Amino acid sequence: MKRWLIAAGLLAACSSPPEPAPSLFAEPAATPAVAAVDTGLRFDDVTPASGLAWTHRAGRAPDKWIPEVLGGGVALIDVNRDGAVDVLLVGSGTLQPAVAGAPALFLNDGSGSFTDATQAWGLSAAGYAMGVAAADYDGDGWTDVYLTSFDGTDRLLRNTGTRFDDATAAVGLEPAGWSTSAAWFDLEGDGDLDLYVVRYIDYSLDSALKCWFRTIHLYCTPALYEAQSDRLFRNDGDRFVDVSVEAGVAAHAAKGLAVATGDLDRDGDVDLYVADDISRNLLLRNAGGRFEDAALPAGVAYSEFGREEASMGASVGDVDGDGGWDLAVTNFQAEPTSLYVRQGHGGYREQADKLGVGASSRSRLSFGIEFFDADNDGDEDLVTANGHIADNVAEYREGVAFAQRNSLYRNDGGRFVDASVGSGSGLDHRGVSRGLAVGDLDGDGGLDLVVVNNDGPVLLAANRGERGHWISLWLDGDGGNRDAIGAVVTATVGGRRIEREVRGASSYLSVSDRRVHLGIGAAEVVDELRIRWPSGVEQVWTSVGADRHLRVKQGGEPTEYTPGSASP
Repeated sequence: MKRWLIAAGLLAACSSPPEPAPSLFAEPAATPAVAAVDTGLRFDDVTPASGLAWTHRAGRAPDKWIPEVLGGGVALIDVNRDGAVDVLLVGSGTLQPAVAGAPALFLNDGSGSFTDATQAWGLSAAGYAMGVAAADYDGDGWTDVYLTSFDGTDRLLRNTGTRFDDATAAVGLEPAGWSTSAAWFDLEGDGDLDLYVVRYIDYSLDSALKCWFRTIHLYCTPALYEAQSDRLFRNDGDRFVDVSVEAGVAAHAAKGLAVATGDLDRDGDVDLYVADDISRNLLLRNAGGRFEDAALPAGVAYSEFGREEASMGASVGDVDGDGGWDLAVTNFQAEPTSLYVRQGHGGYREQADKLGVGASSRSRLSFGIEFFDADNDGDEDLVTANGHIADNVAEYREGVAFAQRNSLYRNDGGRFVDASVGSGSGLDHRGVSRGLAVGDLDGDGGLDLVVVNNDGPVLLAANRGERGHWISLWLDGDGGNRDAIGAVVTATVGGRRIEREVRGASSYLSVSDRRVHLGIGAAEVVDELRIRWPSGVEQVWTSVGADRHLRVKQGGEPTEYTPGSASP
């Protein structure tokens, strides 16, 4: 597929824009609509009833600045440690005139009913924000947040238990450039959390180009701009130190949009997978605190055909239940949502078409993505947040829309069935969807969906479908990694092993509920429950009853709690 663009400077001598060959946005027309399939899955739009009343503001202007169509993000986090998942939403604002966007915080009562606590928790506007990363970076038990931005106004907000305070300067963080997603994880295994910040392109409003397809003014492609290298900050207790160069991160300039964490090579430390836009993707293998890019030999740098793709979001999961961590990556319309399935030799094979995702995903432009067990059968299903980049795409491409339906794929024994149609009002919604996070917001044992729509209202889709039994685990780690990022939970149920890892980052600009959710189907008891903490220490329990929320402090016994009523 050829991609051509005409920049404003080249048009200066023309009375009207010339007609070039097809541009970045001239992808093939959409494939036929997906037929409704009865999978038993159902997600209902409960946004109005929940009290989650919030609208993302992008400030789209006639000049068509690229950042306007890329935000925003959402974090599902328990800010007050009462056991209920709260919702933090990231607004963007307006670029010209510059009006900062403010984040919003909604506290959950445990049943999925929310109260706006933005002002009470001291959240305020600053710069043109993009997304969020969340974790307890200082080990005091309270979840902190890092907000990324287009204009170098990233902020580290420290949670005191009753409010958020800006700690960016105090801990030595010096944001720069356009940052998108970020990840908290333990770089060198010293027990505290370090910060990886994904960066996009070198872009400023003063020098931004104007782009056209025929006579239609479009958002420009990032192919016209220089890539930025990502940044890595090591946590030294009370300060963060930029170790991007010494850790091998600065050597890889790419147009990054998302990062997903996981111990991909099973050697006990956390690796990173970075989704890059019109650049090859990165697989950063952790070699004792220094990263080596293994994407090319592992087979996850390019598409199945060896081409760069416009990758937007990333998630790590186990597609086929074989114990190997697989990768899912969202891409531009006409490119499939990639499924890189881990092979026995340690490399990956792209199998989106073989596994039933390729065809329908090509008809959508996707951003946020998560593996999650929608029906509690032990398999990881897949959901993506979709929406085009060009707000006027319908003017020149028949059958392609700016606002699109989100995608839901049910995992049927390692092969996926597109359940996007006929699975409830929460999936009937069409929006310019970007950030996506998954979590049990109403405490009923089903994983729900929260989607941020660019310049549109947030969507809460509650899981009301047929579901099996479950166990939810709130892991409370030791020392500086209270979130237990990197911990692995293994449930043995009737001879079957179900494994999940606590992720430091996934999706796009967003953070999903970090509690470990185990769907166990028809079983009412987990025969063996094993937790391998990030330190390598293991704890094992037998005959654990299902359909309970359990909190496990490292070294202690599981205790049942009720969401919204737990004590800090």
